[in-house]
Amino acid sequence: MSGGGAERRGAPAPTGAGTVGVVGPVLAVLLVALGALLVREALVAGGVVGGSAWLPPAADALDGTAPGAAAVVAGVVAALVGLWLVVVALRRRTRRTLAVGTSSYLGVRDVARLAAGAARDVDGVLDASADATRRRVVVRGRATSRDGVEEPVRAAVAHQLSALTTPPTIVVRLRSEDEGGAR
Repeated sequence: MSGGGAERRGAPAPTGAGTVGVVGPVLAVLLVALGALLVREALVAGGVVGGSAWLPPAADALDGTAPGAAAVVAGVVAALVGLWLVVVALRRRTRRTLAVGTSSYLGVRDVARLAAGAARDVDGVLDASADATRRRVVVRGRATSRDGVEEPVRAAVAHQLSALTTPPTIVVRLRSEDEGGAR
């Protein structure tokens, strides 16, 4: 396509699977179990496998019974579980990435690794680690002295994360060797 004035857009931000990622496999296992039961019933009815059928006696046992308190409770529980499944399916999914430009994304773990690496490269820093969310990066570390080291660490991390479209807030927490920094 040349010239047509169509605006190019980047890829949408990746999202996590959310709670549906847990519910889906559970429902799949239940569906497989139901299928296995129905296949067994078909094989018994066809005479391929010996034994007695399970479903007709269960249906006969339920035939003619009046709805009691247990049936009402089971119906309410089934309705609540169904409502919960609908809410889970429609819930907003988690975002664990930060945009770099218009169509590239970096995960929060990678942002934490970049921040920790930038902090370790600062003179006076003995060791550093970082935790990150989409809004904040917390750099923790040990330094030879806190005086004059925190601001260079903050500046180094800010420079390392400057390519992000919306850089997170940077929090630096350093301990000096004099404060019992060795573990």
